[in-house]
Amino acid sequence: MSALENGVVSPSLDDPEVEFLSFPVARLIVEIVGDAFLRHRFAVAEAKRSQSLFKDEDEDTLISIATHTFGINCGFAKRDIGGRRYPFRIHFADYLRYASGFHDPYWKLVNRVLSRGYVFLVKEDFTRILASAVERRLSEPREPPLKVPSEIKQIVDEVAFRVVAKREKYAFDKVEGEVVEEAFPPCITALISALQRSQPLSHSARFTLTSFLLNIGYPIEKVVSLFSEVPDFKEDLTRYQVEHIAGIKSGTRYTPPKCETMRTYGLCLSREECGNVKHPLEYYRRHRRRHLKEAES
Repeated sequence: MSALENGVVSPSLDDPEVEFLSFPVARLIVEIVGDAFLRHRFAVAEAKRSQSLFKDEDEDTLISIATHTFGINCGFAKRDIGGRRYPFRIHFADYLRYASGFHDPYWKLVNRVLSRGYVFLVKEDFTRILASAVERRLSEPREPPLKVPSEIKQIVDEVAFRVVAKREKYAFDKVEGEVVEEAFPPCITALISALQRSQPLSHSARFTLTSFLLNIGYPIEKVVSLFSEVPDFKEDLTRYQVEHIAGIKSGTRYTPPKCETMRTYGLCLSREECGNVKHPLEYYRRHRRRHLKEAES
């Protein structure tokens, strides 16, 4: 959650046993959720954490990590060039592999000390290369296990829900006044119909439906009740998630994803029918006004 929400993970090693066990469990959760955005956030956060820890390691340990963990062609340089001490050297091919994503001109190969195919590095730069190796390793998808403990499954559900919420904080004001269900966009109507048929929804679909209904005036109790028809319904977890989206738990009221994102989720049903609408709440506002005008006339 620290990686997802803040982009960093504390490097504290106050409890080594917890630290040791937390990493594989966190990696397991990431792979079960299977979301590229979450995997990237986790990889970057762990890379930052690793670099902060690498800075306190001696040179022998860093060389051992680089060669044995990541297979990097490197070694000791221990050269003084231009009044600067270079403890490490790394083959230019590995240097380019792990530094290619750094945009600062400082990292361009033309600006480095290069001798006989090896780039000379100070400790700070060498640890940055190692951190890049960590990020790349954790960015590679792994096949998740087919079965996981129920405790982990509950955490996975929560994290997956937070991932969708983290990605979408669209600036739309809450719609006040009478709820007009006839003005619902096709995607929302389809999700409600699926629930009424007791069909389970994906995390992105649940977030979309919940945030939409809350933003048009549905009370929390009614939203929770709507989800009670699905086979895996758990009232305490559902209520927590609904209250989180409503801003009671999180302090931030979330709105549903924009239509472009809905299409990537596979939730958009009728692009032609919706016209140039770019957000489900925009569709609802337009059709709600039209419906209320027709009702008055």
